Amino acid sequence: MSCFSTNIPTPFSNRVVFVPDYVNMDALDKCLQDNRVTFIPINTATFDAQVEHKTYPRFLLLEKDYFVAHVDGEAPVKCNYEARNKVMSEFWLGRIQRVTSDLKQVNGLWVSWRPLVHFFVYEGADSLQSECTALHNTAFEYANTDYFGALAEIVKRKPHCEQKYFGVNNGQTYTLVNTDNVEQKYEFSRLNLRTLGFKLWKEETTVQSLIDEEAQLAVFRPNPSRRPGFKLHDADGREIVDGEPFMLHIVNYEYDPESDMDDEYDDIPEDERQFYGKEWVKAMSSADQRPCFVNGALHNGTRFHAETIDGIMYIKNENRYLTTHLDPMDDYLYSDVGVPAKDNCIQIHYAEDGNILLSAWGGRTYADYEWMGDEGGMITFGLEELYLGQSDPLKLRIVRL
Repeated sequence: MSCFSTNIPTPFSNRVVFVPDYVNMDALDKCLQDNRVTFIPINTATFDAQVEHKTYPRFLLLEKDYFVAHVDGEAPVKCNYEARNKVMSEFWLGRIQRVTSDLKQVNGLWVSWRPLVHFFVYEGADSLQSECTALHNTAFEYANTDYFGALAEIVKRKPHCEQKYFGVNNGQTYTLVNTDNVEQKYEFSRLNLRTLGFKLWKEETTVQSLIDEEAQLAVFRPNPSRRPGFKLHDADGREIVDGEPFMLHIVNYEYDPESDMDDEYDDIPEDERQFYGKEWVKAMSSADQRPCFVNGALHNGTRFHAETIDGIMYIKNENRYLTTHLDPMDDYLYSDVGVPAKDNCIQIHYAEDGNILLSAWGGRTYADYEWMGDEGGMITFGLEELYLGQSDPLKLRIVRL
């Protein structure tokens, strides 16, 4: 099955790769990004890059042993084919320096720091459905067998690829397999795809070292098992019944407002002081789906409530449900209409002090916060993977209203 196509619909029709007749496409390693560009055959005798720039401000031109990145107004950049997926992941998003800053130059060609990781994918694989920039240092092909031993032999015939391991993506499951011992495997999901992709690109690693590292980090990960008869309760152990309003206070940023020099605190009624000077989770209620974010304004947090449907408890604000996406580039906490699919649900965990932590359903990390400036930030489910065991995840306290 060929992944190359010259019939790609928008929004990728402006991402073009010109292919001279002397370039054998079948001899090239396939890239995940090939499904997101348009390949255009050309006659090199009549091809003029300056003329093409009038239609395409940026494009790639394939050659026999390398390819060239062209951006209007900038000098062309030659790259070796092992860097092709990496370049195509980011080339369309900015200046050429955005690409070359993550490569090294050898004999006039920009090349990757590490050997390619060869990935085998099956029909409907998750990596075919998303941008997958986290897998930029890869080549891929469709798998025609479930026997990993046969896939290992294919990798051994590719000396330019990583020989210690190879990747497999079947559905939502990703696996790194030891090339010399296919029984040794390390499984992961899209939720930690970004972090692992960066590690494979930048570091010397093995399947065994990843397994050992995971064993050490397991204590910091949430328990993915669903608790039977789950009930939502506040830090004092009192149950929150369906429909009862509450706010979500970020405990990690709690401080004593009475110690503040601000005299305004003395003028706040006693029953409102619990809301003052704290960071609150606020959900957008616009027509478009927007991330929930953290806001420090007095009384400016969203009023949430619980709703139980078919034995599953959901947190809502008005008629919108807290949810998330599986995409590691968009794994924020959202507020959206409609009951979320299981893979997009939020799972609640209790800390020892009675406060709660969040994860994606079956997720491998707790939620964390990504500050965007003085006004607050967004809650994400992938960021904690970068700091697992080094910092505390997002902790929330349910405050009754």
